[in-house]
Amino acid sequence: MANEALGIAVPRLSLVTDRSAAVRKVSVLGRGRRFAQLMGIARKNGLLPIRTLDFSTAPSGAAKRLVQAEGLRRALEEAGGAFVKMGQLMSTRTDALPEEFVSALSQLQHSVTPAPWQDVETLLVAEFGAPLESLFSSFDREPVAAASIGQVHRATLKSGRVVAVKVQRPGIVPEVRRDVDIALRMVNALSLSSPQARALGIKAAAAQYGADLIRQLDFRLEARNLMALRALQTRCARSGELRLPELVEALSTDRVILMEFLEGDTFASLNERTDAAPAELTAAMRVILSAFVRQIVFDGVYHADLHPGNIMLLADGQPALVDFGSVGRLDLQLREAVQELLIAFLQSDTQLIADGLLALAPLRDGADERGFRRDLSVFITFELGPGARVDVTTVDALVAILVQYSLAVPAEFIAAARALAVLEGTLRSTLPEFDLLEEARALAAGQIRDQMAPANLREIGTTELLALLPSIRRLPRRFDQIGLALETGKLNVNVRLLADRRDRRLLSHRRE
Repeated sequence: MANEALGIAVPRLSLVTDRSAAVRKVSVLGRGRRFAQLMGIARKNGLLPIRTLDFSTAPSGAAKRLVQAEGLRRALEEAGGAFVKMGQLMSTRTDALPEEFVSALSQLQHSVTPAPWQDVETLLVAEFGAPLESLFSSFDREPVAAASIGQVHRATLKSGRVVAVKVQRPGIVPEVRRDVDIALRMVNALSLSSPQARALGIKAAAAQYGADLIRQLDFRLEARNLMALRALQTRCARSGELRLPELVEALSTDRVILMEFLEGDTFASLNERTDAAPAELTAAMRVILSAFVRQIVFDGVYHADLHPGNIMLLADGQPALVDFGSVGRLDLQLREAVQELLIAFLQSDTQLIADGLLALAPLRDGADERGFRRDLSVFITFELGPGARVDVTTVDALVAILVQYSLAVPAEFIAAARALAVLEGTLRSTLPEFDLLEEARALAAGQIRDQMAPANLREIGTTELLALLPSIRRLPRRFDQIGLALETGKLNVNVRLLADRRDRRLLSHRRE
């Protein structure tokens, strides 16, 4: 490359370097000091005692909630790090949080104070191993976006290409690890003292998001996620509908990631405007939902954090996705199970849906299969029927049934369902009348038709034949072995009686 010819050491994506290994465990003393600081922030913003926080929707408490919600937003922003991320997560809980809290917390998606430029420049020079002037013809000191983990600057490479430079906040790694530890302790205390918080399922949500936040500290993960999504996007039938920025791989590291700069507005900013055209937003949302369905059901790689700040509407009306730190994955077996469940859902067949879930996670011996099918049928009828709304509580209700009957459903499956709930929160805040289930049903049917195209069928057939080849090549040898066993009288046949638990249960009932 040109930069290498100038003698500049250009960093590349690599799995060898792992600076996170050098981060020490959170010290008790450091955690204690931080906890005291957070208590001071909470007290200053009127959040103590915790039990006085009002998470109800009673009209009489609206004025009080408005003050508390604004105090919570200020406190989370001042606390920074993991606490801002926690607030962003809760801002999508429009199904459970009062409107005052949702409105205040949604401001965290685009109003985080940026890190000082001097510190940012020092980090960038250390990562690139060269002054910024040697790589960029211009570099905006003021970020176009700032979040709790990183911030994005607009810059122009020497080649004239305009790029978005996402840089990690200096010193953020040990801070986030410490804050996640403290946040989980505080959320546990809140859950114990507030029945409303327990009803929200805030403890489980915080634990899941804390683990995901730790993973997002390494920008190499985001780079790999973006490359995977782009590779799969190019293979779909309507690849041009959705825009994903192109990665500048040669200048990306574990603390800095460069990608194509996209001109447009986030849905978070559009939600605050009154001049946004509903028809344009609806069309964009259909594209986003269609892409999400395809990513979950067929690609197995999906954007798991589609809150309003991560979805853009470009100047030409094309929707785009940004921020690829949280991307989920489903293996082939799970994708096949999801496809069977989708087909059953499109056919409104509750028994087939139950069959699909049981194939994914069989019941234990002695479990009440009839009861499970009955409860699941009731859930589907009321929670996924016409006019229903899918949100985080819908996922929680399904999980409750699975737990009740001790079904060990893979965590990846539940994570995908929660990602859908996050997208539903974005849809509800942007287009309240958008019917997610009906739209998803129509889009899923279209995705299945796309998969039945001749080119896709040929690819599927080729893949299946390749999988069968090893078995086909072993057939002649196996026939020889069977023939030799017959000739010598050594052929044995093993039969496992009552191997199926339903057969054992039938025998038990007959005995009674």
